[in-house]
Amino acid sequence: MIWYSIYFGDRELIVADALPDSRYAVMDVDANHSISLAKLIKKVETYKFVAIITSEPKLLFEQLCNEFVRVDAAGGVVQNAEDELLMIYLRERWDLPKGHVEAGESDSEAALREVKEETGVDVVLLDNEPITETWHAYDTYGRWELKRTSWWRMRATGGGLMPQCDEGIARVEWCDKEGVTERLIKSYPTIIRVIDTLYKVKSEK
Repeated sequence: MIWYSIYFGDRELIVADALPDSRYAVMDVDANHSISLAKLIKKVETYKFVAIITSEPKLLFEQLCNEFVRVDAAGGVVQNAEDELLMIYLRERWDLPKGHVEAGESDSEAALREVKEETGVDVVLLDNEPITETWHAYDTYGRWELKRTSWWRMRATGGGLMPQCDEGIARVEWCDKEGVTERLIKSYPTIIRVIDTLYKVKSEK
């Protein structure tokens, strides 16, 4: 099964070649396989899980992305020598350090910078490619933006835990696997997906 996900807060839209389960309300596309953004938003506001089923999910997902204003971001999935995960507490939820890619930066450079700025921790990259990407749509004063965030696996090398308070980060913590599970109760679907991917990648290595 092939699918692509876009999150609207805690709501999920998937573009897939088959329906994964009965949670999803199916949204039809027209004969030209085009999608009205206004109709899509209305559907997502009505149902928590929405699916668009098509024989060409990648093509339709790319067409859908073009309906939004694109924003690029990058984040770090950071572990220390004890395999604890670095998490931040921001806007009453547990999150991972991330931020916008600035002009002239690569995704990986942005991820490294954001981790240092938001947490105070020095890190190095472990891979040449991100372990996953997430897509998150949001309304900015009537303009719908779509944030693509690439997530990079990193290892801590030093520094101290210093939350970037002027960005609203209240706490920075190292969490063991049990602590991560507890914090994901108060997190975002995108972050849950990223951390699930991290543990899957580690189990395969």
